Amino acid sequence: MGDSRRHEVFGRFVFRQFPRAKSALVVADGKGELAAYLAKRYRVRVVEAKPRQAVLRKRVNYTRGWFSQYDDVPEDIIVGMHPDEATSEIVRAAVRLHKRWAVVPCCLKGIDAHGVHGFQAWVKKLMAIGWPCRQTRLKISGKNVVIWG
Repeated sequence: MGDSRRHEVFGRFVFRQFPRAKSALVVADGKGELAAYLAKRYRVRVVEAKPRQAVLRKRVNYTRGWFSQYDDVPEDIIVGMHPDEATSEIVRAAVRLHKRWAVVPCCLKGIDAHGVHGFQAWVKKLMAIGWPCRQTRLKISGKNVVIWG
């Protein structure tokens, strides 16, 4: 299941990297934990195919559906914590829209994962899509590489 602190740790990272942002799009945030944390500082919209949040939260709007690189994103930043198939969609949308972004990839899923063998190759491919970008590790257990640009 992963580190229970992952949403808070990633949220603090997002706050440090994007201090001037006023709004965030969170992609694939199943239980809404990242959105809840980011709502402390940002207006948040969540796009989630299968929302599982227990409570509707202030400053958080939910959109049910699949996120695509071609979607309109009025928010200042786009983020995803283990967003599965949406991982490269986030990066491609951010590049297309000239938006700031951060993603913590987990599994090799989605259109850009075809033909990729291994997690390090996946990170390298995502960084090539999002170039120029950076990567670091979050202090959590499990998949903890964060890429941002």
